[in-house]
Amino acid sequence: MAKKNEYTRHPKYFGTETRTLVFAVEQTLYHLPLAVLTMMSPPLTAIFGIPASSPTPGEAAEGTETNPVVLPGVRCEEFDDFLSYFFKSEFIPLPQLCAERKEKLGVNLLKLGCLWDIQEVKTYAKGILYSVALPPARRLEIARAFAVHEWVEDCVKELIPLCGSFDTDTALQIGTITLNIMFSAKSALDRERLFVAHTAPKLTPMDALNYGDCRNHSNCERAIREGWWALVGKKVLHPTNPMSVDAIGAHLSKITFPGMSPKCQEEMVAKWTMNVFQAEGVVRSAVEGVVAYNKVMRAS
Repeated sequence: MAKKNEYTRHPKYFGTETRTLVFAVEQTLYHLPLAVLTMMSPPLTAIFGIPASSPTPGEAAEGTETNPVVLPGVRCEEFDDFLSYFFKSEFIPLPQLCAERKEKLGVNLLKLGCLWDIQEVKTYAKGILYSVALPPARRLEIARAFAVHEWVEDCVKELIPLCGSFDTDTALQIGTITLNIMFSAKSALDRERLFVAHTAPKLTPMDALNYGDCRNHSNCERAIREGWWALVGKKVLHPTNPMSVDAIGAHLSKITFPGMSPKCQEEMVAKWTMNVFQAEGVVRSAVEGVVAYNKVMRAS
């Protein structure tokens, strides 16, 4: 922390208005009107409206240039962006900013919005970041840092299939614990995919059917048994463009198994769509695990 005699005045945010407070961010002094500060949020009204301590004999009151209110953990760039949001005349329109600057602005606003619990700022910051095409690992990193739990599900769904192919920077953004959660989920999903790819659904026995056009039910059973791998299994295990387990039902409704009666095929599709697979539950558990971990990290 800078010594008091090492502070310099901010070139823009150091006014001469009455009813002001002086803040120290890093080595820079900000002289700001209370009217702007107290309208930002109830927490800031409490923090900034009343000096934190009474001056000792011979010491200036807190919030003056010789005894500024120190804002620890805040950088000048962050506070500048924060103030520019409230001093609208200083705010550069978003379309004029490059993607890198938008990301930095969004993160700066989100950090201080979370720090001082200003919902308006948090919502605006999320909107900025949402407008930037951030990679899922970066979005997940921001979600963990600032408790943006609503981003976790989409990020986890995008990243699970990519487990095992992350470079070092991406892995660091995701984090070790989150990586472990996603690797476990991918292993469970891979096991299910293998099972589904090699296991054709069973048709209802002939004596339980009332399908007039099924002349030889054994032919239908053989058709699905012999055709499953070629028509479904290979697509599920395709090395570069695998079909998801969730998409099999729609795929079955568009294809025909040679030798299978229309009624038996219709029954097979209906039975398949009623199957409950692990995929949805596995992903949901992974998302819940990541959110729970993020909450612990925020609380620590």
